[in-house]
Amino acid sequence: MPMDRSQKSEMVDWIGTVFDSNDVVVVFHNAGLSVSEVSELRTQMRAAGGGVKVVKNRLAKIAVAGKSGEKISDLFKGPTVLAYSEDPVTAPKVLTKFAKGNDRVVILGGIMGETALDEP
Repeated sequence: MPMDRSQKSEMVDWIGTVFDSNDVVVVFHNAGLSVSEVSELRTQMRAAGGGVKVVKNRLAKIAVAGKSGEKISDLFKGPTVLAYSEDPVTAPKVLTKFAKGNDRVVILGGIMGETALDEP
């Protein structure tokens, strides 16, 4: 279902908040994951103190414009998902562990503070 203008604005604000209020944000592709696999990843991330959210690339690029997250705006292509946490270790650790058991998860990179992170 298409998003209306107010929903898009809320999503841009939310994505900006994710980048502003978390120590690390990891960008990955989840092409071909089943609903149960995505739910399992969300559950694992939530239990560890992080979060996972599918984002629209265009809205993510708007949200990070002029912020430190702009350094990784080129990663927003394809079926993009953000994994984030206030603790700089949580999101990468949970996502890497999940990706080892699932070859359809492709970690693209991320940002920790002002530092852009390459793929593992």
